[in-house]
Amino acid sequence: MGRPKRTWVSQEVGSYHIISRVAGGEFLFNDKDKEFFLELLERFSQCFFVQIHAFAVMSNHFHILATGLDKDACLATKEELLRRYSLLYKNEEPPTGTYDSSGQFIPDEDGGVERLRFRLGSVSRFVQELKQTFSRWYNKKYNRTGYLWGNRFKGVIVDKGEAQLTCSIYIDLNPVRANIVSKVEDYRWSSLGLRVRSPKRANKLLHPLSILPTGEYEENMAKEWFAPLVLKNNSIDHFSIYREFVYRAGGIERKGYAHIWPELVDEVVAYHGKLGLGERFRFRLKNFSEGLAIGGYSLIAKLQRQWNRKHIRPRSFMGRDKNCGWSYSTRVLRL
Repeated sequence: MGRPKRTWVSQEVGSYHIISRVAGGEFLFNDKDKEFFLELLERFSQCFFVQIHAFAVMSNHFHILATGLDKDACLATKEELLRRYSLLYKNEEPPTGTYDSSGQFIPDEDGGVERLRFRLGSVSRFVQELKQTFSRWYNKKYNRTGYLWGNRFKGVIVDKGEAQLTCSIYIDLNPVRANIVSKVEDYRWSSLGLRVRSPKRANKLLHPLSILPTGEYEENMAKEWFAPLVLKNNSIDHFSIYREFVYRAGGIERKGYAHIWPELVDEVVAYHGKLGLGERFRFRLKNFSEGLAIGGYSLIAKLQRQWNRKHIRPRSFMGRDKNCGWSYSTRVLRL
């Protein structure tokens, strides 16, 4: 019996929860392997017409919440399609036709444009390329042969709205439920962990979900903590609102799984999901040992000019905290 054909939906309908596991369930991936997988995810998300909302790279599987931008692919110019293809395949020429049974080349009337639209606009092709590229790299690194991944990846259709938000939270909670970390942001290879450690890097990869509003934030939180909210890319509260959602959900006990300690949930709720000074300090310690200088804005600006780096403005590695006027640096380093 053949395997069932996948069902794909438009970007206006929803997203996909993509899951793939290592063959045999072995815990194969170490920290460097996970980092390379994340680098591939960043690269391929720029090549294919997909938006990544959440991810978690575990030792024997991965989760990705992604939306396929089929309409964007249909409207893309030939120049944009070729640009993305060159990012993906480097010096390889894009296909402009096909071969028949006799080996005769039959060129596409449009020069291969629709073929490119179909390939780069396919979520399935995106996952295949991601897995195959990582498999080749992994097998070569460890002198390994054979299949790395188990059965074909699973793609669960996720409706727009609360279902997407719930799925995103589920993905970010994976390291906590697996009892790897006690705080969600302590895991480096998840979407929430990336947002805390490297906001700039996260903004290039991750696309926040847009949830329809049902009222004011404070009113919703008072009535029901899981009420849908407006989460937009330029929203100052996006991260803190989402982080509070994750911690509240993670504090719910599930038999057979670890959960977030009640005191940690209370701490995050008390700050309305925002990172406290102590938490921010914990993730920015690298600046004290590897940065060029730390101090007030005027001192860093002066040093930048002396070092001919005046085009790089001083940046605060502790965020926009009025009590941290001393926390400017020549560059921001994150763990």
